Amino acid sequence: MDYMKSFRGKTAVITGAASGMGLCCSQTLVKAGAKVIMCDVNAKALKAAAKELGPNAFACVTDVRVYKDAEKAAKLALRKTGRIDVLIPFAGGFEPRMCNSFKPFYEQPVEVIDWGVQVNLMGPVYFTRACMPQMVRQKSGVVCCIGSIDGFESNGDGPMYGTSKSGLFNFVKGISLAGAEHNVRAFCVAPGPVMTRPGMAAMKTLKGRAAEPQELVDFILYLCSEAGACCVGSTHLFDCGRIALKP
Repeated sequence: MDYMKSFRGKTAVITGAASGMGLCCSQTLVKAGAKVIMCDVNAKALKAAAKELGPNAFACVTDVRVYKDAEKAAKLALRKTGRIDVLIPFAGGFEPRMCNSFKPFYEQPVEVIDWGVQVNLMGPVYFTRACMPQMVRQKSGVVCCIGSIDGFESNGDGPMYGTSKSGLFNFVKGISLAGAEHNVRAFCVAPGPVMTRPGMAAMKTLKGRAAEPQELVDFILYLCSEAGACCVGSTHLFDCGRIALKP
């Protein structure tokens, strides 16, 4: 696809890159001729994935809840490539499932609540803060935050997931205001169900199915490319029509 040519020679920082959509995105970008800083907390899986992608993929073991790890990723990008053009923080998860704690919110351990906010909201915030200064220096850059249909819906067991994702809808507006004079833009993509695990198939949509990871990645990269230059400070649903269903 022609828009993918705009990634040739560029550098992307991707979190959650060892599996799922983060890995799919990393694979697609490397194939397009980009260099990718692949970030994930799962060291073994991350290093194996980066090795398989070849010399343009660089593994950076990071915990997105730790700002120094975000700085480490940004420094690695500059050391290896001298630039940062795209940031896509995929790392995230529904805190009850990730922490194996399916309880009403009023019974959830504080540690589970903290995990939901730290990973889903502060992770993208930390990585943006670490990577954006280089984008400002080079007078170009794109930040694509990954929201969720849950930013519009709600859940009684894990409300911090939807709360954090809806927070990103506003966060990209602030980034865009701060970066506008430096040609740095930001936006958010809010997916519905995506087939990264079998359970997603159970979520109802008007399309009658969940999206495939590659479909979502192609949409994200279109918006990140020069073809999507007018996407600034906005949130874009990619939900197979789930939001259009009756409550």
